Amino acid sequence: MLQPRQSRRDGWIVAAAVAVIAIILLATGCSSATKHKWLTVFFDGVPSESSGTNVVAAAPSATSTNQTAAAAKPAPAPAPVSTASVHAPFLKQQCTECHEAGMGQGMKADPPGLCFNCHKDFLAGMKVKHQPVQEGDCKSCHDPHQSNYPKLLVKTGTALCLTCHDDPLAVGPVKHQAVEAGECLDCHAPHATNFKGLLKKSVKDTCADCHDDIVGKKKFVHQPVADGDCLECHTPHAGKIKGLLKKPVKDTCADCHDDIPAKNAKDIHQPVGDGDCLACHDPHASNQKALVKKSTPALCWDCHDNFLEKAKFKHDVVEDCTGCHKPHQSKENNLLAKSVLQLCGDCHDDKDLKAVKGHAGAEGKSCTVCHDPHVGTDANLLKPSAKIK
Repeated sequence: MLQPRQSRRDGWIVAAAVAVIAIILLATGCSSATKHKWLTVFFDGVPSESSGTNVVAAAPSATSTNQTAAAAKPAPAPAPVSTASVHAPFLKQQCTECHEAGMGQGMKADPPGLCFNCHKDFLAGMKVKHQPVQEGDCKSCHDPHQSNYPKLLVKTGTALCLTCHDDPLAVGPVKHQAVEAGECLDCHAPHATNFKGLLKKSVKDTCADCHDDIVGKKKFVHQPVADGDCLECHTPHAGKIKGLLKKPVKDTCADCHDDIPAKNAKDIHQPVGDGDCLACHDPHASNQKALVKKSTPALCWDCHDNFLEKAKFKHDVVEDCTGCHKPHQSKENNLLAKSVLQLCGDCHDDKDLKAVKGHAGAEGKSCTVCHDPHVGTDANLLKPSAKIK
């Protein structure tokens, strides 16, 4: 056990040694190599320079195939990240514009109120608000500091929308070209609007931006089209039916025109029975009444043979097919609007018919027994079997 006098002497020796080391370090400089050299002279267990936690290990030198040492090449610096947009306060290091002063990262206010301190309040007076915006979740779409995309977006275009929304084009094989070729923001507002579905404009005006030729200067317009209710029949993004219809043509038309064909119809026009309404009608607009594509009889000749082309004699009313026939369905055969006797009686008075000798004994019989209702080789449209030999 050391005596008190000896302890004091040893303490003075250590203090003197420390003082000498300090003087030597001041005299020789403060480089890490020099410090390490002198420390190892006086103390045991000093770690080597390469074992420090803040020292970056040098990359191993490259060696050629013939074992000749080659000089190590420095690794290329990483390419700088391109930044398409930087938040102005972040760029100017004005952190306290948004954050509370101090070491914490607390915000001065909650978004979107915080954002509206600089940005215009785009929610004021708007009826329809995007849910993230309404909930103040601005960071779900925007990076508050900097981004590789315009407007500080975390992703760009449709990819951002699909973070929350299902892909609208995956619904079916028939895709709206505008949706497939464009972006959601071509039609939709990202924050708020006065139109349902966050549309920038009304449905009518949105569709008219591309489909401005649907109505044009046509005289007759289908009521849903005139009302701008395009989504009554069509799906806006994608679907399974041609024309982006929500339902087949037959069912689409039947939603409003549920009386065609009538339940008690005896004879149904084949296109009607097949649900092929568009064979005769334009679904949007036409210059013809009832939205038919052509006037009769030209419309009828699309399916029926034109028996007027080579006819020697024609019935006066034959140019107006719908004067005698129903275009959709009828209680009579051959889609007649009335029975044959009633139909002929609309134009031919009974007294005139009785004055003709050939009508003697024909009372109550159908006119078409002797007469062709459309055309013939006889001036009276008599059938060959009815001619007096």
